[in-house]
Amino acid sequence: MSHRALSGLHIIPPKQTINGAYYRDNILAKTCSDATNRTANIGSILEGSMLADMSDFLFMQDGAPPHTANLTQRWFVEHFPRFQRKVELLGNSQDLNPIENLWSMLKDCVGQMANATKLEDLILQVKSAWADIDPDILEFGL
Repeated sequence: MSHRALSGLHIIPPKQTINGAYYRDNILAKTCSDATNRTANIGSILEGSMLADMSDFLFMQDGAPPHTANLTQRWFVEHFPRFQRKVELLGNSQDLNPIENLWSMLKDCVGQMANATKLEDLILQVKSAWADIDPDILEFGL
């Protein structure tokens, strides 16, 4: 996410283990790279560019092992010029992590929908809620 747009939402398949290789190959190389390479200044929250100038892009993540793996750290250095290495990660303060606030809003939105009886229905609800996030919320920092 940025103050202008959201990346696509990657749904992790049931029973899938999230290790460094899965994270790099399926989330970073696909979903994240697709989002950061967008250049359109118009379109939906899932189509517009993340930032006007990607040299100002700062990628935040927590300290989960797939995020801090040496190969993942190397991937970031190669793809994001301002990447914060794992020793520089910010604390887990919600004030410093708008992702937590966005996730909370997403859960609240899905929680107000009809109870899904199948996994496919739940996935559709989550994707719908993600696509319907008000862009103004991003602009003002949640």
